[in-house]
Amino acid sequence: MRRRLWPSPNFAPPPRCPVAVLHKLKGRVWEARCALGVLGIMSHGSNETQQPYMRMRRLILIEGMIGAGKSTMAERLAAMLTEEGRGVHAFHEFAANHPIRTPGVDLVRTGARAPESMYDLGQWNALADRCTRGAHTVILESTFLQNSMMPLFVDDASTAVVKELFAEITRRIVPAVPLLVYLRPNDVAEAIRRVHADRGEPWSSRNYTFVSACPWARRRGLVGERAVVELYRAWERLVDELLPTVKSIVVTDPQRDWVRALQRVYDAVSAS
Repeated sequence: MRRRLWPSPNFAPPPRCPVAVLHKLKGRVWEARCALGVLGIMSHGSNETQQPYMRMRRLILIEGMIGAGKSTMAERLAAMLTEEGRGVHAFHEFAANHPIRTPGVDLVRTGARAPESMYDLGQWNALADRCTRGAHTVILESTFLQNSMMPLFVDDASTAVVKELFAEITRRIVPAVPLLVYLRPNDVAEAIRRVHADRGEPWSSRNYTFVSACPWARRRGLVGERAVVELYRAWERLVDELLPTVKSIVVTDPQRDWVRALQRVYDAVSAS
């Protein structure tokens, strides 16, 4: 029997907050909901009393371009799993206790990468070990592709280099039986315009400036909205080559029907 879904509120930050404030506010909202048990950071039930399907170990990686709905999907999926009694650890990308440190997050926080040793791939082995030894489902949003792979792509690294890193991390997390949930728009250009309209200034101008100045865009002579649109179109083509190599599910435009989108992801998680 298909599980009946219930909607949860969608977090919408004030449209004109500075970027740093947006990230801080996003983190506080997640942390507040976690404290209330909404995101399932708390463990529910013991290993002895949980049903076998509740002991299933799963690493769920939620990815997609900017504004795809990653945080909302992670929040709602965690709430669903928690409601049915499963222990869940959900981490937003800027969580202070995040198990994976990524160059993407450091670039947003400080404008620079940390020493490369801070991104040692051994942290993915530790995460996989955590997933296989514990009874919780771990949910990460924006960590695997957006904040680990895409910085290489934006720096105009070769496709081979990005694929090599993808394959290496994938190999390290195999014991956790990961599921990659990829959220994507049907129309990249339309999605970019929507996100920029929703987030407003100064985020919009900063995003255009950052992408226009990146090596990928400079090499192709692209600036402004066109640079962002073409960057993500190229990125989506690369993602299409990566997805078949891992267990994954693609959800297109989840904002059009969150209940249906969440049901698809829930079914994929439960079927494993």
